[in-house]
Amino acid sequence: MKMKNAWQRWGWPLLKVLLALAILLAVGHRFYDDLSHLDTAHFELRPAWLFVSSALYALGLWLSAWYWYHLLHVFGDRPRLSTAGRAYFLGHLGKYVPGKAWALLLRGSFVRGPQVRFGVAIITSFYEVLTTMAAGSLFAAVVFAFDPPNVPGLDWHPLLTGLLLLAVCGVPLMPAVFNFIVRRMAARFEKVDSYQLPRLRLGTLIVGLLATGLGWSLLGLGVWALLQAVVPGPPELNWANWLRCSGSIGLAYVAGFLILFLPGGLGAREYFLVPLLGFAGGRPVIAAAVLLLRVVWTATEVAIALVMILIRHGRDTETRRHGDTEEQRQSEGAVPTSDQPGHPFSVSPCPRVSVSSLP
Repeated sequence: MKMKNAWQRWGWPLLKVLLALAILLAVGHRFYDDLSHLDTAHFELRPAWLFVSSALYALGLWLSAWYWYHLLHVFGDRPRLSTAGRAYFLGHLGKYVPGKAWALLLRGSFVRGPQVRFGVAIITSFYEVLTTMAAGSLFAAVVFAFDPPNVPGLDWHPLLTGLLLLAVCGVPLMPAVFNFIVRRMAARFEKVDSYQLPRLRLGTLIVGLLATGLGWSLLGLGVWALLQAVVPGPPELNWANWLRCSGSIGLAYVAGFLILFLPGGLGAREYFLVPLLGFAGGRPVIAAAVLLLRVVWTATEVAIALVMILIRHGRDTETRRHGDTEEQRQSEGAVPTSDQPGHPFSVSPCPRVSVSSLP
């Protein structure tokens, strides 16, 4: 028993760290080799397209955030859309901490309040994430079924990979399966929240697949915009290229997500994405584009989170300022109060009670 506890406490975490380092070193070596063959003399950066890619990525994420907000309402909780959005994007940064559970815990912590139960926030976050990943896998499987990529020496088939990822993410989403999972998860929070949770129906899943599927199409358009920023002869915007970019980012993103010990899917997403985008140019320039995509999209996540924090801070400051102004006006006599001399309804003022003085 002691050895088992020691393995769970030290052995398995250490093994995950070593595996993550091995993957990152292998992928990093491959990227180093690719970038060493990059002809910088013909490399041109078009910064405006980086902002376009960033904006499209943000819009795609907002669709997933909206679906989570919708799920909270389905479960009977009533957060503001702005509150749910702030919690979503702040929690989104938790994916860069080893162990994907941090993103869900952070999201639940930021949205919890009088109108939102912590346990419900965790359960709905779990369902939203799986729905988003299933939609990305489904998008990739459908695209590559009709337009399989031509990648020389590819040792994994994109269609089969997409179907496998869809099975892993999609099976828990089936109403019968997920309702069973909800009952098991609810038992863990029964001491925190009072649960009378509704059963999710197929319509909720369909809404989620449509909303997040549209989000993946925006992310695919964001990938196309990034290619416009760096590829010397970038691909034109047509249905075929748009769908290829959407299917590629869907498969690569989900593959990176399922490797749980890689923070943010770092390395795995890039490993899958480079060969899938081979239609847009040579491998060295695509490798540079994929690395730049990681930088731009991560910066977008951080920027949105900072904006959300500043907006909340500004609202809190404004609320306090208005509260102080009202108290000051009353103390100066600008607003008639009942304790002014000669007032026909004069009463003794209520003493202020500090929270710290309460037992």
